[in-house]
Amino acid sequence: MSRTAFSTSSADRISPTGPASRRSRRLVLAAAMAAAALTLSACGFRPLYGDTAANRPAVTEQLAAVAVGPVPDRAGQIYRNSLERLLAGEGRGHPGRYRLDSSIRITETGLAINEDATASRYNVRIVVSYRLMAPHAGENNADRLLADGTVTQINGYDQISAPYATLVSRQDAIERALKEAAREVHTRLSIYFDQHGEV
Repeated sequence: MSRTAFSTSSADRISPTGPASRRSRRLVLAAAMAAAALTLSACGFRPLYGDTAANRPAVTEQLAAVAVGPVPDRAGQIYRNSLERLLAGEGRGHPGRYRLDSSIRITETGLAINEDATASRYNVRIVVSYRLMAPHAGENNADRLLADGTVTQINGYDQISAPYATLVSRQDAIERALKEAAREVHTRLSIYFDQHGEV
Protein backbone atom coordinates (compact mmCIF):
# COMPACT_ATOMS: atom_id res chain seq x y z
CA MET A 1 0.00 0.00 0.00
CA SER A 2 1.55 3.18 -1.11
CA ARG A 3 1.57 6.34 0.92
CA THR A 4 0.95 9.71 -0.62
CA ALA A 5 3.27 12.33 0.70
CA PHE A 6 1.97 15.83 1.11
CA SER A 7 4.50 18.61 1.05
CA THR A 8 3.91 22.27 1.77
CA SER A 9 6.23 24.88 0.46
CA SER A 10 7.28 27.83 2.59
CA ALA A 11 5.23 30.09 0.31
CA ASP A 12 2.05 28.12 1.14
CA ARG A 13 2.54 28.18 4.92
CA ILE A 14 0.77 30.90 6.95
CA SER A 15 3.14 32.54 9.34
CA PRO A 16 1.66 33.06 12.82
CA THR A 17 3.06 36.57 12.71
CA GLY A 18 2.18 37.40 9.10
CA PRO A 19 -0.36 39.96 7.85
CA ALA A 20 -3.11 37.37 7.41
CA SER A 21 -2.69 36.18 10.99
CA ARG A 22 -2.73 39.72 12.32
CA ARG A 23 -5.92 40.48 10.39
CA SER A 24 -7.47 37.31 11.75
CA ARG A 25 -6.58 38.25 15.33
CA ARG A 26 -8.03 41.73 14.84
CA LEU A 27 -11.28 40.26 13.53
CA VAL A 28 -11.50 37.88 16.48
CA LEU A 29 -10.80 40.73 18.93
CA ALA A 30 -13.42 42.96 17.30
CA ALA A 31 -15.99 40.17 17.46
CA ALA A 32 -15.20 39.54 21.13
CA MET A 33 -15.53 43.23 21.98
CA ALA A 34 -18.86 43.45 20.16
CA ALA A 35 -20.14 40.41 22.04
CA ALA A 36 -18.99 41.89 25.35
CA ALA A 37 -20.74 45.18 24.56
CA LEU A 38 -23.99 43.35 23.79
CA THR A 39 -23.70 41.37 27.02
CA LEU A 40 -23.11 44.51 29.10
CA SER A 41 -26.00 46.26 27.39
CA ALA A 42 -28.28 43.32 28.17
CA CYS A 43 -27.21 43.53 31.81
CA GLY A 44 -28.18 47.20 32.00
CA PHE A 45 -24.67 48.67 31.79
CA ARG A 46 -24.56 52.25 30.47
CA PRO A 47 -21.58 54.52 29.75
CA LEU A 48 -21.31 57.08 32.53
CA TYR A 49 -21.35 60.32 30.55
CA GLY A 50 -23.37 59.52 27.45
CA ASP A 51 -27.01 60.00 26.50
CA THR A 52 -28.59 56.73 27.59
CA ALA A 53 -32.14 57.04 26.34
CA ALA A 54 -34.12 59.05 23.83
CA ASN A 55 -34.81 62.60 24.99
CA ARG A 56 -32.76 62.07 28.16
CA PRO A 57 -30.20 64.85 28.84
CA ALA A 58 -26.58 63.84 29.13
CA VAL A 59 -25.04 63.53 32.56
CA THR A 60 -22.80 66.52 31.90
CA GLU A 61 -25.84 68.74 31.39
CA GLN A 62 -27.29 67.67 34.71
CA LEU A 63 -23.98 68.25 36.48
CA ALA A 64 -23.75 71.74 35.02
CA ALA A 65 -27.20 72.47 36.48
CA VAL A 66 -26.00 71.93 40.07
CA ALA A 67 -25.44 75.08 42.11
CA VAL A 68 -22.98 74.51 44.96
CA GLY A 69 -24.13 76.25 48.11
CA PRO A 70 -21.76 78.38 50.21
CA VAL A 71 -19.42 76.49 52.56
CA PRO A 72 -17.83 78.41 55.47
CA ASP A 73 -14.14 79.23 55.93
CA ARG A 74 -11.13 78.96 53.65
CA ALA A 75 -11.46 75.17 53.45
CA GLY A 76 -15.01 75.58 52.23
CA GLN A 77 -13.88 77.98 49.50
CA ILE A 78 -11.25 75.55 48.22
CA TYR A 79 -13.73 72.66 48.17
CA ARG A 80 -16.49 74.71 46.56
CA ASN A 81 -14.28 76.22 43.85
CA SER A 82 -12.86 72.80 42.95
CA LEU A 83 -16.30 71.22 42.75
CA GLU A 84 -17.77 74.07 40.70
CA ARG A 85 -15.02 73.70 38.10
CA LEU A 86 -15.65 69.96 37.88
CA LEU A 87 -19.42 70.35 37.61
CA ALA A 88 -19.26 73.04 34.92
CA GLY A 89 -17.19 70.92 32.51
CA GLU A 90 -18.54 71.22 28.97
CA GLY A 91 -22.17 71.02 30.06
CA ARG A 92 -24.83 73.58 29.21
CA GLY A 93 -27.23 73.06 32.06
CA HIS A 94 -29.46 75.52 33.85
CA PRO A 95 -27.66 76.55 37.06
CA GLY A 96 -29.90 76.29 40.07
CA ARG A 97 -32.03 73.39 38.88
CA TYR A 98 -30.31 71.47 41.66
CA ARG A 99 -28.58 72.64 44.82
CA LEU A 100 -25.74 70.92 46.65
CA ASP A 101 -25.40 71.65 50.37
CA SER A 102 -22.12 70.63 52.01
CA SER A 103 -20.44 70.75 55.40
CA ILE A 104 -16.77 70.07 56.16
CA ARG A 105 -15.11 68.70 59.28
CA ILE A 106 -11.30 68.71 59.65
CA THR A 107 -9.40 66.78 62.33
CA GLU A 108 -5.68 66.19 62.83
CA THR A 109 -3.98 63.23 64.51
CA GLY A 110 -0.34 62.91 65.54
CA LEU A 111 1.27 59.73 64.25
CA ALA A 112 5.03 59.77 64.84
CA ILE A 113 5.78 60.73 68.45
CA ASN A 114 9.19 62.09 69.49
CA GLU A 115 10.95 61.39 72.78
CA ASP A 116 9.67 64.68 74.17
CA ALA A 117 6.08 63.56 73.45
CA THR A 118 5.65 65.92 70.49
CA ALA A 119 4.43 64.66 67.15
CA SER A 120 6.62 64.78 64.04
CA ARG A 121 4.01 63.46 61.61
CA TYR A 122 0.32 64.34 61.37
CA ASN A 123 -2.64 63.01 59.47
CA VAL A 124 -5.30 65.44 58.28
CA ARG A 125 -8.76 63.90 58.00
CA ILE A 126 -11.35 65.69 55.86
CA VAL A 127 -14.99 64.62 56.16
CA VAL A 128 -17.46 66.19 53.71
CA SER A 129 -21.18 65.61 54.15
CA TYR A 130 -23.32 66.57 51.16
CA ARG A 131 -26.99 66.74 50.21
CA LEU A 132 -28.24 67.07 46.63
CA MET A 133 -31.53 68.98 46.61
CA ALA A 134 -34.15 69.80 43.97
CA PRO A 135 -35.54 73.20 45.01
CA HIS A 136 -39.35 73.42 45.19
CA ALA A 137 -39.73 69.90 43.77
CA GLY A 138 -41.32 68.31 46.80
CA GLU A 139 -44.75 68.44 48.39
CA ASN A 140 -46.12 71.92 49.07
CA ASN A 141 -43.32 73.38 46.94
CA ALA A 142 -40.69 72.24 49.46
CA ASP A 143 -37.14 71.28 48.53
CA ARG A 144 -36.75 67.61 47.69
CA LEU A 145 -33.78 65.52 48.83
CA LEU A 146 -32.37 63.55 45.90
CA ALA A 147 -29.15 62.08 47.32
CA ASP A 148 -26.84 62.48 50.27
CA GLY A 149 -23.64 60.96 51.57
CA THR A 150 -20.30 61.40 53.28
CA VAL A 151 -16.84 61.51 51.72
CA THR A 152 -13.63 61.04 53.72
CA GLN A 153 -10.11 61.94 52.58
CA ILE A 154 -6.86 61.63 54.57
CA ASN A 155 -3.54 63.32 53.88
CA GLY A 156 -0.35 63.65 55.92
CA TYR A 157 2.34 66.23 56.59
CA ASP A 158 5.57 66.40 58.60
CA GLN A 159 6.20 68.63 61.61
CA ILE A 160 9.69 70.04 61.04
CA SER A 161 11.89 72.57 62.82
CA ALA A 162 11.01 75.46 60.50
CA PRO A 163 7.53 76.67 61.54
CA TYR A 164 6.72 78.34 58.22
CA ALA A 165 7.65 75.23 56.22
CA THR A 166 5.44 73.16 58.50
CA LEU A 167 2.55 75.58 57.99
CA VAL A 168 2.92 75.41 54.21
CA SER A 169 3.08 71.61 54.32
CA ARG A 170 -0.06 71.47 56.48
CA GLN A 171 -1.99 73.80 54.20
CA ASP A 172 -0.94 71.78 51.16
CA ALA A 173 -2.12 68.53 52.78
CA ILE A 174 -5.50 70.07 53.62
CA GLU A 175 -5.93 71.54 50.15
CA ARG A 176 -5.11 68.25 48.42
CA ALA A 177 -7.59 66.39 50.62
CA LEU A 178 -10.31 68.96 49.91
CA LYS A 179 -9.77 68.70 46.15
CA GLU A 180 -9.87 64.91 46.32
CA ALA A 181 -13.12 65.14 48.30
CA ALA A 182 -14.57 67.43 45.61
CA ARG A 183 -13.62 64.90 42.91
CA GLU A 184 -15.27 62.10 44.86
CA VAL A 185 -18.49 64.10 45.31
CA HIS A 186 -18.43 64.90 41.59
CA THR A 187 -18.10 61.19 40.77
CA ARG A 188 -21.01 60.28 43.03
CA LEU A 189 -23.23 62.96 41.50
CA SER A 190 -22.29 61.67 38.03
CA ILE A 191 -23.37 58.18 39.00
CA TYR A 192 -26.62 59.49 40.48
CA PHE A 193 -27.58 61.39 37.33
CA ASP A 194 -26.54 58.47 35.13
CA GLN A 195 -28.92 56.23 37.05
CA HIS A 196 -31.80 58.66 37.55
CA GLY A 197 -31.60 61.20 34.73
CA GLU A 198 -33.34 64.54 34.95
CA VAL A 199 -35.56 65.16 37.97
